Amino acid sequence: MSTSAQAATRAASTVNIGPHRGIGGLTVLTVYLVLLFGIPSGLTITALGSAGRPATLWALGAALWWCWHQLQRQSPLSPGPRRVSAALFALLAIAGFSYACAMLRGLPTDEVSPADNGLLRLLAWAGILLVGVDGLPTAADLRVLLKRVAWAGGAMATLGIIQFLTGSLLLDFWHFVPFTVWDAPNADALDQRAGFVRASGTAIHPLEYGVVLTMAFPIALALATENRSAHRLIPWLPVAAITVASLISVSRSTLIGLAVGLVILLPTLSRNIRALIVAAGGALAVAIAVLVPGMIGTIRGMFTGLASDPSTASRTNGYDIAVDYMSRFPVVGKGFGTFITRYHIFDNQYLLLAIELGILGALAFLVLIAAGIVSAAAARRTATERLDRQLAQSLIAALVAGSLMLAFFDGLSFSISSGMFFLVIGLAGGARHLLAADAPAPARPTAVR
Repeated sequence: MSTSAQAATRAASTVNIGPHRGIGGLTVLTVYLVLLFGIPSGLTITALGSAGRPATLWALGAALWWCWHQLQRQSPLSPGPRRVSAALFALLAIAGFSYACAMLRGLPTDEVSPADNGLLRLLAWAGILLVGVDGLPTAADLRVLLKRVAWAGGAMATLGIIQFLTGSLLLDFWHFVPFTVWDAPNADALDQRAGFVRASGTAIHPLEYGVVLTMAFPIALALATENRSAHRLIPWLPVAAITVASLISVSRSTLIGLAVGLVILLPTLSRNIRALIVAAGGALAVAIAVLVPGMIGTIRGMFTGLASDPSTASRTNGYDIAVDYMSRFPVVGKGFGTFITRYHIFDNQYLLLAIELGILGALAFLVLIAAGIVSAAAARRTATERLDRQLAQSLIAALVAGSLMLAFFDGLSFSISSGMFFLVIGLAGGARHLLAADAPAPARPTAVR
């Protein structure tokens, strides 16, 4: 392709990519963030049951918006492989075939509704992912949305810190919202471990809350370290809130996820920033040791006492049970969402996927994650601005940390953790062509006369 053709392609990818009127992709995803984090995960519209979570309903609308967006598109798709979209299609195809097989062989009565709900949830996540891939017209919109993700994570962390300090869920007022019901057990109280409150923000479970912290942290850190505005300290507020909330989360999985994200992002940071992070981390650890007596010892015990930890034993003992269930429907599984809690609770989303979608479905999900990571890595290579390179790296860190968290609990069974995960995969896929389109075209060589 000639240089002028390449420049035209870049221009086409940043202008006239869709309809000029109506709601844009940035608005669609921003509203989704507000609904996902702002409304408690267990709150549903009564008449719709577990399928009536506001964020899920909006995500289904986002899927329709994406379809309309494609019908109104005024320019071709950006060049290059569309790994994330292709991997998503494979996952949906396997899930649809698994659903059809489950219905043909017949399901117990209490599995039919979860099967229907599971398919709706997959379509909702697909809608958000596809809007992330194709719905943002420019790299500037991607940057704005990532800032909003960072601040949403910081807000969730701040709520968790207040819950830890007060011992109260602070969400009682949602009970008075008409036409809604709490679709979650123990939704009125906070969990505890070793005498400490385990905050959950607006999530149902502390680990669902932990996914938000671990995935938002690298994005917030990248934005803070590359901030060049006059307000140098403001972007560090979400970073500080997420770090403090993670350290007092009394969650081994959250701390591991936070550390993994930091390790992936750290080599790309400047030496001064790395030194600042180490110094601030040490000071924060000392402060928590003084202000929250026993917390540091509890954290140390969570890692040194793995052999006698009940949650660790539950995870390891579940492997034999998982193999037995997988052997019954090994190829496409028994149907997404049909393995209900009365059978067994696996603290491992990958094992659960292998049971519900079989070997093909579990592999397709892993390929989807890999596609997001590869797309973000490609975005990092093509980006010319340092901020864009760091944001691409932060998306890699967020996906790796989030993927690791899914090995510690069934994260796709919870609306906030699953919504966050598919949103970040979509943004990683969108970053590949948005940051490439934002790169300046190479200079045209001057003809020799």
